[in-house]
Amino acid sequence: MAVQVGFMTPAEWPWVASRAAATAWAHVDPALKAWVSPQAVAARAQQSLRALLSRPGSAALVAREGGAAAGYLVVALVPDELTGLPTGLFYDIFVEPAHRGSGVSHLLTAAGEAHCRAHGARLVRRYVDPGNAPSLRHALRDGCRVDRLSLVKPL
Repeated sequence: MAVQVGFMTPAEWPWVASRAAATAWAHVDPALKAWVSPQAVAARAQQSLRALLSRPGSAALVAREGGAAAGYLVVALVPDELTGLPTGLFYDIFVEPAHRGSGVSHLLTAAGEAHCRAHGARLVRRYVDPGNAPSLRHALRDGCRVDRLSLVKPL
């Protein structure tokens, strides 16, 4: 069965929001986990998603196989902080475990790049957790390069 990528439907919002909440909690720095609850992070993740998706040109793309969601990509169009030019931001990408390694992430990122190009972006920015080796390999194989490093220090 072929995987198809399209825009998120309203019925898929709870699925996207729940996966985004789990991903967000996994990305919370261990130094901060004692100060926040998974529920608070989930609420913040949902708020951030709604804000990003309200931006003109931003979208949640969903990969479906046989009508069932296999993965998603939230892509926002934001001004580059240095030039002001429109930039694509791959804010969140998730692939269901049963579909990992099957090419779903490549379909999603290709669709996201096409979406960004159609809206005038000349650059796509992705943030990858350094511990997420599969996502980092995917991004580098997909033509990404390291642009900057973000460093944190618990206080």
